[in-house]
Amino acid sequence: MPHDTRDHLVDFVNAWAEKSEIPVCRFLGWIGLGTSKFHDWKKRYGKVNEHNAWIPRDHWLTADEKRRIIDFAVANPLEGYRRLTFMMLDRDIVACSPTSVWRILHDAGLLANVNRKPSKKGTGFVQPLQPHEHWHVDVSYLNIAGTFYFLCSVLDGYSRFIVHWDIRKTMAEGEIETILQRARECHPGVTPRIISDNGPQFIAKDFKEFIRICGMTHVKTSPYYPQSNGKIERFHRTLKGDCVRSQTPLSLEDAHRIVGNYVERYNTVRLHSAIGYITPQDKLAGRAQDIFDARDRKLAEARERRKQVRQAQPEGAEPAEPTRPPIDFAAIKAVITLAEVLALLPFTPTTSRGSQQRGPCPLHGSTRPGSRSFAASLSDHCFHCFKCHAHGNALDLWVAATHQDIYTAAIDLCRRLGRPVPLHNHGNRGEEPVASADVFTTTVPQGVTDSPSLTR
Repeated sequence: MPHDTRDHLVDFVNAWAEKSEIPVCRFLGWIGLGTSKFHDWKKRYGKVNEHNAWIPRDHWLTADEKRRIIDFAVANPLEGYRRLTFMMLDRDIVACSPTSVWRILHDAGLLANVNRKPSKKGTGFVQPLQPHEHWHVDVSYLNIAGTFYFLCSVLDGYSRFIVHWDIRKTMAEGEIETILQRARECHPGVTPRIISDNGPQFIAKDFKEFIRICGMTHVKTSPYYPQSNGKIERFHRTLKGDCVRSQTPLSLEDAHRIVGNYVERYNTVRLHSAIGYITPQDKLAGRAQDIFDARDRKLAEARERRKQVRQAQPEGAEPAEPTRPPIDFAAIKAVITLAEVLALLPFTPTTSRGSQQRGPCPLHGSTRPGSRSFAASLSDHCFHCFKCHAHGNALDLWVAATHQDIYTAAIDLCRRLGRPVPLHNHGNRGEEPVASADVFTTTVPQGVTDSPSLTR
């Protein structure tokens, strides 16, 4: 509202409230004006309207850092935004907070909507204060080529480090004792408390005698309550989901190799959320505080560096980096169908059943013309390849097929289909300048070349 109209309305209300001796709040209710807004107008009486939007801060992320965050998230689609934050921080890619990463990925449409119940982790249980104080032991099943085998793992409750594991055809109390003894040989001199469920191997008389001879203690969890031994249960769930079911071992020897590689990565590479997003090996070796201090230092240096770069630029000067308008990726995924993308790719279905199609994969290039490794659901607009394990929606398929980043691929796909590129209508709090929407829908931003040729 213009400031002169605003001031006239304030004068009108005050004048009639004084003449009629009716409270101002009653007048405001009659004319449909909020009390807080009226008093705000009174404070600004006689002043010209001023800009009231977010003021850019010197330490905000740059456009190049935002692109690096999006590209890193696309390259690691199975990781959460918090784990991505600390992975980028440790690898010196981008130094920022998890909140900033969430906001960037949310605006890019790369986050799934998940509604979880509040976590009760850590309630009712005294956590260990040093390594090898608690060892969690459990037995799980692995389906290997149609045959069920037993997996037994020993996990350190303080660091989440997998001390030892083994896959066997049988799992009696003697074999549990062998696995625990080998774990003790890896760390001689420790006498941890063994935490297990009430399985028949753990309540056997021979197992109790083994615990007594080794100088350890044994605690059994509550019956029918697997959350009591949740640390090792969660590891087995992660192992099956990220390793066994995705890589599909065909023999016991193959399973030993695949699980061994994953456990090595789990201990030394994968950042664990329960211990502050560091590796279990670093936690076990006592390097946690050094890593946390290094991360804090990198964050402070990155903020100061961004501040100096922005302050060095003349006032009103164009940013040195090319800016890109924020694309509404969610709108693209909702409008563009999987059938339209498949029509652009060299895909010929081998079999069709309703909206379900099977045929050779256009991504890794099936060698047999009659291959059915690629499955596409035209009604749900999703695909999955049972050989290269690629999966996702129509935009994900175009990104994988053209080997482009998601931003360039979205522009390229909209151009090929003759669609305008949807942009976010809301601002992003001044962190990245946004070009005009009319210009963007008819031209291509700088740095985006013509559509690359598809490689199979």
